[in-house]
Amino acid sequence: MRDFQMEWHDNPHIWPEWGSSPRGPLIRCDGAHQGELMDSVIGPDVVTGKPMVYHIVRCELCIAIHAWPLPSTDDLAYFYRETFYQHDKPDYLERTERDSPWWEQCVWYPLLTQSMAALQCPLRDVRPLRYLDIGAGPAISLDVGAALGLQTYGIEPNKTVCDLAASRGHQMFHGPLETFHSEQRFHLITAYEVLEHQPEPEDFLLRCWELLAPGGILAIQVPNDFNPCQLEACQRFGLSRYWIAVPQHLLYWSPKTLQLQLRRAGFRLVDMRGTYPLERFMLDDSLMYIGNDTIGRQIHQRRMTFELEAIRAGRWNVVTDAYRENMQRRIGREILAIAQKEG
Repeated sequence: MRDFQMEWHDNPHIWPEWGSSPRGPLIRCDGAHQGELMDSVIGPDVVTGKPMVYHIVRCELCIAIHAWPLPSTDDLAYFYRETFYQHDKPDYLERTERDSPWWEQCVWYPLLTQSMAALQCPLRDVRPLRYLDIGAGPAISLDVGAALGLQTYGIEPNKTVCDLAASRGHQMFHGPLETFHSEQRFHLITAYEVLEHQPEPEDFLLRCWELLAPGGILAIQVPNDFNPCQLEACQRFGLSRYWIAVPQHLLYWSPKTLQLQLRRAGFRLVDMRGTYPLERFMLDDSLMYIGNDTIGRQIHQRRMTFELEAIRAGRWNVVTDAYRENMQRRIGREILAIAQKEG
């Protein structure tokens, strides 16, 4: 068990983290949010779609980098119900289905089997284990879970996608997490690229803690933003901070902020790793995929090929060890954290 906590604060001039001095102006947004202003961008209002200004703040009170103003939970529920899949990601389901071998073999099977192995005794002997995926989307996670013998449940705010998952035999709830109620406690919960969309991440994690059985596992994956590779690419190629995508992404996570939020919510960190560092294609090969979907698709295909070949060669443990090492340099396109509610 390695300790991922605070010791990597080694270059405060390029890494905007807690413990370093601010490099931008300090602003007070309201009584609940204040801190260093990191950027200001224009994005659509989640209800009207009209352009508005969002400030990106390293908030001293939230211990998170987030957009401000933050939409209300009701407005966000409307956005994900009516707009997200229809306008922001109209081809998401098609692309996910096309990439399903990678999702099954390189994302969900390793994650769920590792999570099952991390359960505290006597949960490891419980059958069937109850598994909840928050933001289930096309439910590949639940399909893999069912194949592993798990009893599968999903939460999904989009009705069409939710009904699609239910048609494959999963017990689905249509709506956001804050309106989900269950007398049951789950042994495994996953939230894959969900936490960056939440206006109140601490409430989200506390709700996950409540829904878990003692000894249960929560697996969270979020984009690794403001990471050193991104900052170097911006400097070298004169790019704006291309990873800021409001209002789809309201939170911008780092290894430190994610682990701090998990520990504040009462979880013990079991594992943390960074995924494939896609930015290396820009820095090493000058493949500028920002704003170019064709090149972006090509490099994603290269990542999938690399990881699928590792699975087929029985070398996935080598890949995951390398991805754990990514955290020491704070690189990797995403951060995967596996945490436990101790019994």
